[in-house]
Amino acid sequence: MPLFKKIKLGIRSKIYAASLVIALMLLLSGAMAFFEFGRMSRNISDFISNSILSVDLTRNLLNTSERYHSDLFRQIGGDGLLAQPETIPADEFEEGMERLYTVLASDNERNMADSVRYAYSAYMQVAQEIESVWLRPQEERTDWYFNRLQTVYTKLRGYLQRLSDTSQSAITDSYNSLQDSYYRSIMPGVIASAASIVLIILFVYFLSHYIVRPMLRMSRGLSDYRCSGKTYSVTFDYGGDQIQAMNEDIKEIIDENKSFKKRGI
Repeated sequence: MPLFKKIKLGIRSKIYAASLVIALMLLLSGAMAFFEFGRMSRNISDFISNSILSVDLTRNLLNTSERYHSDLFRQIGGDGLLAQPETIPADEFEEGMERLYTVLASDNERNMADSVRYAYSAYMQVAQEIESVWLRPQEERTDWYFNRLQTVYTKLRGYLQRLSDTSQSAITDSYNSLQDSYYRSIMPGVIASAASIVLIILFVYFLSHYIVRPMLRMSRGLSDYRCSGKTYSVTFDYGGDQIQAMNEDIKEIIDENKSFKKRGI
């Protein structure tokens, strides 16, 4: 082949080179499989932990809003209260939302979190009316609670519940993603095995073409010369390796043998 005509490699060098190519291919494929599996494990682990934390934070927000809203309901129906009841603290809720945004893993969860924030803003806008409502009679306070505040709170609670459900669904989706990632992670190993088979076939072909076949041709040539005196005409050019040098030496020995026979020696 043209490549071996330009590069002078001995038999040992050719075998070492072929073995090195196979080893490098296996090492590269193994490294790819290890890297892919490690990346998959980290991504899935982070995704699941973030989803679980998202569910916990959403439930905390839901419990906080439920607690304050229930306290407000118990107090707003009483008489003779000197202080205004507390609404959901804006700082506490916003801090919880900011933490929640840092762990949301999907666009669907982020969109739902935006809806929660908008619903909370609407709730707080109505809740600001409590300063004036608190001074009114009990009947008017109760009417304001059920007809005004309860309506926006129901929307807020509904969005929080849907966000929690979305985060829980993300955990299920991560399981399916884990299965897909598993198949992706083993693909380099499958490719490595297939490549190894191909390279081994090529290596066997290389040994057969450059070593075994020339040796058999030289053996047949020597046998024909020894048994029937047939001219030794085995020729090949594999880049000047030891096989070719051996063939040339055999030709010289046969030529010397013929010369001795002619002289009667």
